[in-house]
Amino acid sequence: MPFKTIRYLIPILLCFAPGVSAKTGHHLTNKADMLIQQYEVLEDKGYSITQVSTDTALHFSPLTTLSTRKNAYWLRLEISNPYPNNEAYLLSLSLPIHYSLYYLRNEIRETAAFSSRQVEKGVIPFLFKSETTHILYFRINTGELAAYGHNIRPVIHLEKEISAASREKMTWISWIISVSLLLSFAGYNGYVYFQLRDQTYLWYVIMQVGAIIFITSFKHIFNVLLPFDVRRFYLNAEGSVYDYTINTFFLHIGAVIVMVGVLQLTRSYLRTKELLPAYDKILRYMSYGYVICCWLPAIITITGIYYLDSYTLFYDNITVLVIFLMVLFTSITAYRKKIRAARHFLLANILPIIFCTCTAIYFLVNNTPSYMDNGALLPEIAILSQIVTFTGALFARIRTINEELKVKNREVAQLEADILQNQHKHWLIERENEHINQTIQQEKERSELLQQKLDANNRELVSNSLYIHQKNKLLEDLKKQLSDIDALYPHMKHPELKIMRSTLKEHQYLDAEWDKFRLHFENVHPGFFEALKAKHSSLTNNELRLCAYFHINLSTKEIAVLLNIAPASVRQAKTRLNKKLGNPIEVTSESIDNQ
Repeated sequence: MPFKTIRYLIPILLCFAPGVSAKTGHHLTNKADMLIQQYEVLEDKGYSITQVSTDTALHFSPLTTLSTRKNAYWLRLEISNPYPNNEAYLLSLSLPIHYSLYYLRNEIRETAAFSSRQVEKGVIPFLFKSETTHILYFRINTGELAAYGHNIRPVIHLEKEISAASREKMTWISWIISVSLLLSFAGYNGYVYFQLRDQTYLWYVIMQVGAIIFITSFKHIFNVLLPFDVRRFYLNAEGSVYDYTINTFFLHIGAVIVMVGVLQLTRSYLRTKELLPAYDKILRYMSYGYVICCWLPAIITITGIYYLDSYTLFYDNITVLVIFLMVLFTSITAYRKKIRAARHFLLANILPIIFCTCTAIYFLVNNTPSYMDNGALLPEIAILSQIVTFTGALFARIRTINEELKVKNREVAQLEADILQNQHKHWLIERENEHINQTIQQEKERSELLQQKLDANNRELVSNSLYIHQKNKLLEDLKKQLSDIDALYPHMKHPELKIMRSTLKEHQYLDAEWDKFRLHFENVHPGFFEALKAKHSSLTNNELRLCAYFHINLSTKEIAVLLNIAPASVRQAKTRLNKKLGNPIEVTSESIDNQ
């Protein structure tokens, strides 16, 4: 609220005093405060205080209602102090409009507002002299509300200064205690959060911050802390004035932070996303909805777009009640499902929910539309109750976390043991693989040696066969030459030639060469003849010999020379051998091995 203008009347000569007529009189009492609803009214048409107080032509009329279509009014009332002591009072109007106070006195004395917070409420200090009647004049600016066009009827409020000072002191003390406790617990839980990185503690700290903002704004401290003020008015048809200030705006901000913190704390503490997914979705959307239904009207109202707060205030507090009921219902459901630590959370919520519900009802009944009633301690009790109850719940959470950490540590220890065991197994497998690789390498080298030996023996067999082939060819050539000699000299029958023919024939069919070949062949291909004979016992020696030649891949011509037969005879022998072996295809080394 803007600071109220305080003007003091320059002392009017006492000679004018008899001409003053105050028809509406009031008397001070022993009560801490009093409300004055009866006074006299004069429409201001540019009159000065001197004219108003001395001109008998200006007539004050009893109060009915004041039209806001008029720019200003003069109010006059007479207040008597019947007591022998001076009485210090604080004067204010029930409506948040500008006004000036004038009064008659014999001397000029400067006075000031009780405090900046009292200035915000339009409070002016006044000292009532002992056993004296005082005539007070109020000039109120009704033109500030001309845009609404409704009539008003202000009430003048008088409160003893000592009572106001006591209440003010109590306000500061309660605020300092509340904020100190909230800061202490926020700092401690912030430290716990950075140690554990548990989102539950983070949301609890956010709740404490919101509670600090809420308490500070509820006690009207922000107008002291901030160097500026923003104020919006709304006059309804009944004459009530809605007053929305920077304190009210921060009140809604604090409420949103607290309520969102409560919802998110519930989700995090009870792990509703994993254990109660349906409830988690409701709680999440409720937090979004409350932010919209609370902040949107606050922003629209404080910016002066439209005074929306008067329409949404009721639903705002109803939403708070619904949120607390949902949190309570979720806690009960979690407890019934035996979710870990749900019992502690349920017990921690009961007392704060009761006080917060009462606070919401209190705002609905007593704190609208002006938000000026800040003397109640119910909000502090509601906020501080959660400190006491949630301390136990958070300690229970720490205990739960410690138990989970112990379980995790045991799991980690078991996992480390399993890892060590697996590493040992891995080391053994690596050693075994190395041994196997060494064995494979040795076998590979041995196989290579055997293959080399096999290749050498095969080369020797081929060489031996080639030698036999060359020898037989040589013998055949010699035999042919002898035949040519006989043809040239048919009459010469030398006995030595006959002996030579007989010797050539004997060497050409000598089985000793075959025995030597067979010995080498069996060294290279052990068990070949035995396996072939076992499968096909009807094979003759010549057929076995033919199979051996086929096995080392000799050509038909080479086999014909070795056997001293025609190539056609070799092909015929092949055909017979195929039929005997039961192989419809041509006999090769692979086909014989497969048999």
